Amino acid sequence: MRAGRAIKWLCIVAALSGAGASAYTWGPRLYARWFSEGEVSKRQEEARYTAAKRDDLRILIVEDGKLRAVKYHAVYPQLKGENRISWLIPEGTAAKKGEKVLEFDKKPREEVLRTKKADLETQKRQVTVAEETLKIQRSSSKASLRAAETKLHDTQVALRVYQNLEGPKRLNELEAAITDARAKHNAKIKELGEAQKRIDEQLFTDEQQRKVLDKDLLDTKNAVEMMAKAVETGVLQQKTYRRYDYPQNLTAKKQAVETAQLDLEKARVAATSEVNQKEQELAKVNDTIRNLTEQIAELETELKNCTLLAPADGMVLYGDPNRPYYMYREQGLRVGLEWYGSNTLMTIPDTSVFEVTIAIGEEYRGKVSEGAKAMITVEAIPGLTLEGELKKIEGLARNRVPWDQASPKVFDATVLPSQTDERMVSGMTTRVEIVAEVVPKALVVPLEAVFNENGTPVCYVRKGAGTERREVEPGKSNDHQVQILSGLVEGEQVDLTPQRSATAGQGGYGPGGKRPPATRPGATQPTTRSGATQPTTRLTTQAATQPATQATTQSATRPSSTQAATTQPATKA
Repeated sequence: MRAGRAIKWLCIVAALSGAGASAYTWGPRLYARWFSEGEVSKRQEEARYTAAKRDDLRILIVEDGKLRAVKYHAVYPQLKGENRISWLIPEGTAAKKGEKVLEFDKKPREEVLRTKKADLETQKRQVTVAEETLKIQRSSSKASLRAAETKLHDTQVALRVYQNLEGPKRLNELEAAITDARAKHNAKIKELGEAQKRIDEQLFTDEQQRKVLDKDLLDTKNAVEMMAKAVETGVLQQKTYRRYDYPQNLTAKKQAVETAQLDLEKARVAATSEVNQKEQELAKVNDTIRNLTEQIAELETELKNCTLLAPADGMVLYGDPNRPYYMYREQGLRVGLEWYGSNTLMTIPDTSVFEVTIAIGEEYRGKVSEGAKAMITVEAIPGLTLEGELKKIEGLARNRVPWDQASPKVFDATVLPSQTDERMVSGMTTRVEIVAEVVPKALVVPLEAVFNENGTPVCYVRKGAGTERREVEPGKSNDHQVQILSGLVEGEQVDLTPQRSATAGQGGYGPGGKRPPATRPGATQPTTRSGATQPTTRLTTQAATQPATQATTQSATRPSSTQAATTQPATKA
């Protein structure tokens, strides 16, 4: 029984598998037979042709940009030198005001703080020693100064005493001695005259008496001579004292006074210098204490600043929106990263107002101006399209790739959306379409309908069952459409795939006919419309003699949608 059921199920599975294989193999052929060949051909014709029509042609500049908040709260360290991050809040975290968001390593500063405090205690002890040394030095200097002043006073007194007392007294003594010697000399001369007179007037009767008188006369003569010599000696002493002794002694006394004055000045300078030296030593210690105190206070403040707190409620975003190319972007903000100075580490954006930053290529700078309207789409929010306005264009161009001086020049610009969405977050990628110009009621066809053959823009216009090759004059264009200035009229249908034309003649191509090579000006090899392997070049701008106005650019990091129309293997006409 069981074997019969197994065989039955195997047959069912084999039948279903065969039916599936048959459907896969023969299904497309059977399906094609269900539709008439005319209906299939009609649908192909509808997909192949499109009509030239009148429409407003919007010339756009399409750029990728970044969404950022107009206002944001910057989180940056208030520390000097390099600092290592020891803790970091994850990016995108919703932080509360006052909540810790980042912390730097505190150990190096804590070690320095302990060393500074120990040095401060040592310097405080040095202050006491320096103050006592200063007191001793001031006392010693005062004693030395008083001794010098006393010496000067004594020499000045000695000079005055010599000038006013000793010198005149000595002169008076010498004068008195001379006067006394002269008086005695005169007296002796008088005695000598009297003695001589006695001898001359007296009659001597006794020889002995005469001898006595002669002896007295001789003694008187000797005394006169002695007194004369005494007078001469006194006069000589007086002259010597006046000319030599007195001036020499007076000069010595004056020199002693001058020497004392110099010693006093020297003592004053020495005292002042030694006291100043000790005062400077004390001031140096006090300066060291003051510096250490300031350094300790600064270190304590830095230890407090090692912990960064959220300045407001909001989502934490790493980096500085004003410096998007800062070096830490390459490494990423992370624990262990060395951070230098007070550069912004992270921000907390204010989500009430946003703006979009874009870079406009220098070739399109003259086509837009501040106040131009724009449409903004946010890639992370499907279906969200915002209107905006070009608020600002920087006046100085920069390289699109900052570190590549050969990269194209761009102008940074800011677009302000007219409204915000609660789902918008700073850093989201946006696509901005700036309306550079609107050409009203322009005759337009799709970009795919215009070709450049040997430098001539052409369209293939439907005519009967085939197409007619017709030269056209293209005008302005955008990502999808191009303006036709001449060569077509409204309502005419143009072939998007002219290599499939069915008739020949009048410049068209019939079944099996070959189309001449279609290239853009400047292409080195012609490209042909032979199936899908070699795409025919599309015309995206005006003719070669008219400058292009299609304002399609690409971002430095992601190509815009217009790049598909501008990076075909041939050049624009």
